[in-house]
Amino acid sequence: MSELSILIADDEALIRLDIKEMLQGAGHIVCGEANNGLKAVELAKSLAPDLAILDVMMPGLDGLEVAKVLHSMNIPVLLLTAYSQSKFINRAEKVSVYGYLVKPITERDLLPAIQIAYARWRELQDVRTKLENTQLELQSQKLIARARAILAERNGISDYEAHQLLIHQAMDLRITVIKLATQIVHGDPKAFKKNKS
Repeated sequence: MSELSILIADDEALIRLDIKEMLQGAGHIVCGEANNGLKAVELAKSLAPDLAILDVMMPGLDGLEVAKVLHSMNIPVLLLTAYSQSKFINRAEKVSVYGYLVKPITERDLLPAIQIAYARWRELQDVRTKLENTQLELQSQKLIARARAILAERNGISDYEAHQLLIHQAMDLRITVIKLATQIVHGDPKAFKKNKS
């Protein structure tokens, strides 16, 4: 696994020290440490870590509240707790954490949990990117179809001829088809050109 920049937040200094040693021993960078939830949020905003390890029970904001804030900042969270009760696990599910470890933490548990949490987060990022690209493509196709219909109606030509006109006109103007389609749909008079046939 590649080296990650990791933020640790736990109100117990010895636990932070143990986790820091485990992480550094595995080649990760501990970019910041916090002993309360408010400090963790502050550090996350300034340091933008690859991942945050948060204790559930901390003064100020608890780990679940911090996780919610970090989720909005697109920072994956691994939770640590001395509590394995279902009420904490249910709350953790609702704030989109990527892993949950019960103390005491061992290197044998921590390192695989970090690897899996980060991998799941990366997969989600890939899915989001693909979804955004698909949505943009769909919007582009709808815009081109609208521009084609406008050209067909204005010039009294078929849909196919309007599509060809759209392509040729974009080439003549040295702009993309989507840019020309946008101009046509938004009524830019320069975008309208009579069919030469």
